[in-house]
Amino acid sequence: MQLFCTLGNAWAIVPEAFLNPTTEYHEVHVLTTASAGRANGDVVEAAPALASWFATEAPEVTLTFTRIQDLNGIDSLADHQLFEEALYRWYLQLRHAPGSAHLCLAGGFKTISSSVQKMAGIFGAAELFHVLCKNNPRDAAAIASAHSSGLIQWVSLGPEPGWPALRHLSALSPELQSFPTSEADPNPSHTHWLTLGSETTLLDLVTGHAQRIRNIQGNFDRLATLPFPELAAWNPSELDWLDQPLDPVKDGAWVSQLPKIELHCHLGGFATHGAALLGIESATSQPLPERKMLSLTRHPEGWPLPATPISLPAYMQLGDDGGSRLLRDPACLDAHIRALYQHLKDQNVAYAEIRCSPANYAKGTSLSPWDVLVNMVDCFSACRSTPDDPHVNLIIIATRRSEGDYRSAISRHLSLAVTAAEHWTDPSTTQVVGVDLAGFEHEKTRAHYFREDFTAVHRCGLAVTVHAGENDDAESIWSAVFDLNARRLGHALRLADAPDLLHSVASRGIGVEMCPYANLQIRGYSLPQADPNPGAYPLLDYLAKGIPATVNTDNIGISAATLSENICLLSQLCPGITRRHILQLISNAVGTAFLGPVQRERLRKHIGAFLPRPG
Repeated sequence: MQLFCTLGNAWAIVPEAFLNPTTEYHEVHVLTTASAGRANGDVVEAAPALASWFATEAPEVTLTFTRIQDLNGIDSLADHQLFEEALYRWYLQLRHAPGSAHLCLAGGFKTISSSVQKMAGIFGAAELFHVLCKNNPRDAAAIASAHSSGLIQWVSLGPEPGWPALRHLSALSPELQSFPTSEADPNPSHTHWLTLGSETTLLDLVTGHAQRIRNIQGNFDRLATLPFPELAAWNPSELDWLDQPLDPVKDGAWVSQLPKIELHCHLGGFATHGAALLGIESATSQPLPERKMLSLTRHPEGWPLPATPISLPAYMQLGDDGGSRLLRDPACLDAHIRALYQHLKDQNVAYAEIRCSPANYAKGTSLSPWDVLVNMVDCFSACRSTPDDPHVNLIIIATRRSEGDYRSAISRHLSLAVTAAEHWTDPSTTQVVGVDLAGFEHEKTRAHYFREDFTAVHRCGLAVTVHAGENDDAESIWSAVFDLNARRLGHALRLADAPDLLHSVASRGIGVEMCPYANLQIRGYSLPQADPNPGAYPLLDYLAKGIPATVNTDNIGISAATLSENICLLSQLCPGITRRHILQLISNAVGTAFLGPVQRERLRKHIGAFLPRPG
């Protein structure tokens, strides 16, 4: 068993504590300031006196005596904090384990005793006790007399369990390993010196961790309602801040810093206008297809918040200058991917599922869809240089049509996805994780027409998402859910029209990929500033009914809006939406991402660890 004692000028307190009849100590460790325990009138120098006493009375015991360099007394708050810094380092270095340490409170000023008791409450101790002795012995003979006469009493205060997370250095922080704790050279007076600067690094670290643990304990009852468990470590005022409405101006920096997830983003809709488009075109020296009409390179008036919505076909035409025509050039496709990846990185996107059509990019070229897909996977994988960079997986688009040999084209896209999913199996690199039934919705292109085509996709375990309820009614959503077993729905804006279906989507945990700017541009949701009675954007209602809705971009270049801007737009589309709702949307994205359970949990922890706090 180990005994830890602090010391003022009365060195005899250490033998008194050691003589505790309830415990046999094998190590005794003493800490004092630079001047305490020194000769002062008839007070004996402590270090040699203790060394002599233990050599005579308990030679088998290991004794260490440590002084704090340049700390002569505790005369100020700064002195007190430096002493606590030294105390914590000393205790953590020498203590074997929480169950092996006894701490004596009797030595030194009251501030020293209070620091020892506080430390025991944090790090734990097998026993905390005080020593009482009426005649205050000052030499070995007086100590022996007081002991034989029964004048020494030991007042047990019991064990201190401490905080489990702080019992071992490894539970605190890797930084703690680099903190110097003491110099090991004993000088002739049997003293070790502990040298500190003016910083209280360990004290601050320990105090911060202790407060974090107290917060977790205090927030335990609401842990299940928090979007990320790491939020339990926030203090009550910070959690109250989360429940305040999102302010797109004041919270712009906070939203920008949030680690995000992008689940509905079309590769061909990224570099569609202006400098981004010209940058992609300049990546090749080969002749490129002629542009469409110049008007297609311009966004409609008032964009990205037009006064009136446009049709889905008109919206898609805004990407015709980029799209498949440009991406059929391998150099342009490579440049497009690298530019999109940098954009995701700038947006603090931790994970993204990018939708693409390799078969469309191969048309009119000497490359096969497989060749194009291999180049894409290699390019995305090469962009990720560190584990903290965005992880990108791919979703293959199958575009529905209502006439012609549409099922053959869809079969080719789906076959490519199945082959790719079986080829790239390392979750640390870019993979094909799902397929998307996209294209214009109407009665003749609902999901049930393609049930047979998707059989192989389901058999091979690929995930399915379906554009449904964007410009068709709730029946399109029903068909996506029950005919194609969709794990996510693109937009699903008409879901509220069918309450029973909405309940089924919520109970099955089917994700809804909402894209605020694109939804407003196509469906025409009004903003409060322009319309005192705006049409209700359904996102908040979906969240209230338990649907795991998420926020995405759809087409970054066409909509001319980043993921952060899409999040901020919710403050206008959904008056009263809070910061906590934003975190819930990100948490929903983790839960509905096309990932395995191990990768999903790793992503959740990564995002939870980097959530920006208020201010």
